[in-house]
This record gives sequence, structure tokens and C-alpha cells, in this order.
Amino acid sequence: MGLRPLFTRADVSRAIEARKLAFKQAVLNRLEMVGWEFVRSARLKNASQGGFNDVTGNLRSSIFFAVVDHGRIAKENYEASSKGTDKQTGINEAKDLAKTLKSDYMEGYALIVGAGMGYAAAVESRGKDVITGSSLEAEEMLRAAIERLKSRV
Repeated sequence: MGLRPLFTRADVSRAIEARKLAFKQAVLNRLEMVGWEFVRSARLKNASQGGFNDVTGNLRSSIFFAVVDHGRIAKENYEASSKGTDKQTGINEAKDLAKTLKSDYMEGYALIVGAGMGYAAAVESRGKDVITGSSLEAEEMLRAAIERLKSRV
């Protein structure tokens, strides 16, 4: 008489799929967390902190994040500035940029962060921090989150 397993191949398959799903959800959660930190940091900067003035509200309203899961936006954030006269244009530009960039990530997962207004780079070139500082912070947070995930796998 030999050993008999108390499980089936289907049980093993289900267990593997459950682990894969849990890992996927952990990755998406980490990307979302870093995205939220990015937008919080970038939106809070004001001119006295090396940031920029928010005359129309467009630039600050265009700061966004999008978590991409195999070419599909899984989580995203677009938010109108509390100041300014025309905030919707910034939100629309951010959404358009996210929609365009998501197609670059048809496989795997990605975190897209940015400022959708085309003049964001010009503002940064004048020494104002629109997203550069927050991007560097987000990159470091993402590295740490990935390392923590790798250690748990």
C-alpha cells in the first residue's frame, strides 16, 4: 500500500491560480499606492516650495496617475485644482495622455504618472518643479515596494 494524496491536480491548479491572483493584486495595489503619493506630492507643491503658480488651474489639474494592467487602465486619478479658472482642460489633457500611453504597456503592469498639459516641460525648464521631484520620490518608493514584493515571493 502506497501513499495517496488528499488533493487532486485540480486542487493544485486552483492553489496556483489563487497565488497568481494574489500576487497580481499586490502589484496593482503597490502601483496605486505609489501613484497616489506621486499626485499628492506634485499637487501640494506651491510657488514658495519651488513649485509653480496655478493661475488657470490647468497644469495642476493635469497631474495624474494611471495603473495599467496589460493595456487596460485598472486604476487612475484625475482631479481638478482648487484654484484657477479653467480646470477641466487639464483633466481632459491628462486623460488623453494616459489613454495614449497605456497602449505602450500591452503586457505586464505599469504605473504612468505625469502632467498632461503640453507646457509642463517649459515650466520645468524655468526652474519650477511641476512633477520632477515627485517623480523621483515615486521612483524610489516603487523600487522599495518591488523589493518588498520580491522578498515575499
